[in-house]
Amino acid sequence: MKVESINDLYKLSFVFFVLFVFLLAGCNTPKESSEASKIKPTATRVPKKPTPLPKFKPTAMKASEVMPASKKSTDTDIMNTTVFATTNEYQQFPKSIQKEFKDIVDKEFSAMPEKAGISVAVYSDGTLWTYASGKASESLEMTVNTPLMISSTSKTFLSPLILTQIENGHYKLSDSLETVLSGHPDFSSLPTDKINRMVTVEELLAMTSGLSDFNDNKEGKSELMKKSEWSPSDLIKLIQSQYTESGTYEYNDTNVVLLGMIAELHSGQRLADLYRESFYNPLSITAITLPEEGIKWHSGILKDPGEQFTIPDMAMPYTAIPQSASGFGNMIDAASYGFGYYIGAIGRNRYACCGIISTPENMARWAYELYSSKGSAISESVRNQLLSSFSKESIPPWATSSMPGFIPDEYGYLVSKKIIRSSNDREVTGTAYGHLGGGSGYSGWMHYSPDLDLAISILSNSQMNFLGTCKEDNPGNCITVEIFNKYKETMSYQ
Repeated sequence: MKVESINDLYKLSFVFFVLFVFLLAGCNTPKESSEASKIKPTATRVPKKPTPLPKFKPTAMKASEVMPASKKSTDTDIMNTTVFATTNEYQQFPKSIQKEFKDIVDKEFSAMPEKAGISVAVYSDGTLWTYASGKASESLEMTVNTPLMISSTSKTFLSPLILTQIENGHYKLSDSLETVLSGHPDFSSLPTDKINRMVTVEELLAMTSGLSDFNDNKEGKSELMKKSEWSPSDLIKLIQSQYTESGTYEYNDTNVVLLGMIAELHSGQRLADLYRESFYNPLSITAITLPEEGIKWHSGILKDPGEQFTIPDMAMPYTAIPQSASGFGNMIDAASYGFGYYIGAIGRNRYACCGIISTPENMARWAYELYSSKGSAISESVRNQLLSSFSKESIPPWATSSMPGFIPDEYGYLVSKKIIRSSNDREVTGTAYGHLGGGSGYSGWMHYSPDLDLAISILSNSQMNFLGTCKEDNPGNCITVEIFNKYKETMSYQ
């Protein structure tokens, strides 16, 4: 490109800046700056009898294709348009509570220094409230049915899948990586100095494996996007540092990539198909899982505007763009690549950890079905195992604050436990289970309170890496805590 003026130089540097931001974003979670009828679907259970491992042939096929032919999704399945719509089968919360919920969201959203759109759902045993505000793009308003990236909240589908496979006898928590993954065609190619083959399934779930994060290799991730062929093991091969002794918690996505590979190997199915058969279909959850669904990788994907993407009305990602007029905007409009490439690259880089796209309604119901004793996503024994996996020594990266009395979250098997405190006297009022998500222009929060039997999902198409009005947490957590507390206060008077 010939630079003929200082303006051309600015434009060129801006293009490289946006691409750099996208590649660095990875799969991060939001962090603070300074610190009517009831729907009760029944999940289809996997047969208790252990099934033999499918025979894997070490060929050059993509890992997403390593499954029995009868289990493969067709191109038609992948390319069907996904429609997100709310039914009229829910009961409603009292009008007064709905107004309280709306006021809480509006107050927080109006105070945000940078924002695009926000969508919220509150759910309890067949009763639903949804609300949306702001914009999905420069031409579309955000609605309650606008799909968004849920980012790291996607991890909450992986741990119950793994624990259910264990319950069904496929392998054990104490099994080593070598034991559970040696039958994978790519296992022998994993670097022995980077991957500790004695790490256990439990250590991967708890993120205490001592393995390094492949996301640290920014250049390698960029090069990986230039290849026509891709497999999950390619992400593992990006690891640059040797492993350390297991036992110490460190949040990173290497663990979940390996867990995804384990789940696929022991089922003979792709992760997207496992989620659909185990959770989406039985629970009537509308969602897609990248990279297997949504868009197909092709030679011209860099400039692909996403016209073949199966979710045409998805909210666009917004982030800080220093050289734009406002300093904030739609990162796709400002980028040198198309939305199709963005979705394709996100799918590859976020395999198993962060690639699900859905709406707050679906995610609030998922939280309820997963964590509530009334839920049907998993067995009672798996739920008990999941909710007893927390450690006080495992503090996720988003759960830090300098505010006096702040109680950090505890992390377990791809789930965090949050302490809810009252807004005035800061007394502990309850506990919530869930997971945050964020990065690359999106943010998300999903929590379920067993004390209130209430689930909340918040999704946004901007990165809210700053303090909210509650002054000790990000805006999403401020909204979550306020809704929990207001609901408890209101119910106590009824």
